[in-house]
Amino acid sequence: MKQLITLSFFLAFGNAVAQPLQLAPPQTASTRLSAKAGQTVAFDFRLEGAEIRYTTDGSDPTAASPVYTKPLKIKGLQAIKAKSFMPGFLPSDATTVQLVRPGKVAIDSLTISPAPKKYVANGWKTLCDGQLGDDNFHENWLGFDATEVTATLFFKKKTKVSKISVGYLQQQGAWIFGPASVRVFDENGQLLASLTLARAAEQQASGLSFISTALPEGKYKSLTVKVLALPAIPDWHPGKGSPGWLFLDEVLVW
Repeated sequence: MKQLITLSFFLAFGNAVAQPLQLAPPQTASTRLSAKAGQTVAFDFRLEGAEIRYTTDGSDPTAASPVYTKPLKIKGLQAIKAKSFMPGFLPSDATTVQLVRPGKVAIDSLTISPAPKKYVANGWKTLCDGQLGDDNFHENWLGFDATEVTATLFFKKKTKVSKISVGYLQQQGAWIFGPASVRVFDENGQLLASLTLARAAEQQASGLSFISTALPEGKYKSLTVKVLALPAIPDWHPGKGSPGWLFLDEVLVW
C-alpha cells in the first residue's frame, strides 16, 4: 500500500513538473499612446531564445504573427498587441497598447488650480504631452483630492476650436472616481459647454475614459475647463462620506 501511494505521488509530481511554464508578457513604457505623427511603440522582453510577436488588427498574436525587431511606427488608429514566445514555454498573455486619436490643436501652456500635491507626474505638461496614463495611477496622471479642478489652456494665437476631451481614471477600489461634470468657458468667462456624468456615483468597473463635448465653433485664445468631482464618496462604498480622488490626464482639443 505504501509503495502504491509513493508511486502515485511521483506520477502526480511528474505530471506537474511536465507542465510547461508560461512566459511573462512583453514590457512597454505605456499601454495608452496618442496616435500622433512620428509616434512609435516599443516592447522589451529580455530572455535569450525568446521572441516577441505582434498584431495591429486587434487580434491576439500567434506563432505565425510578425516578429518584433524594432520600435513600431504608428500608421493610423490601431491597437497593437504583443506576446512573448519561446520553445518549451507557453506564450505569454498579450500586452495591448491602445492608440488614441490625437487632438488637432496644440496647447502652448496650461495652468492648474489647485496644484496637485502627491501625484504630480510632469506637472501641467502631463495634460498635453501625448503620453496617456494607463491603469498605474502612479505614473502619467495628476491626482487631486479636491472637489473642483480648474485648468486654463492657452494657445499661441486665436485658434479655431470645435471640441475638447478630458481624460480621467476610475478605480473605485482605490477611492478614485470619475468626474461628476465638466464645464468649459472662453477667455471672457462665458460658458461654452456643460456636461454631466449621470452615473458618476454608481459602482463601475475600473477603466480609463475621456469626457468629450462639442463647443460653439469660434476662435479662442484660451479655454478654461472646470472639472467637478463628486462632493463625497457615495454611501455604498467603504469610504462613504470621505472625499475621493480625481485623476486627470490628457486634454485633447480639435
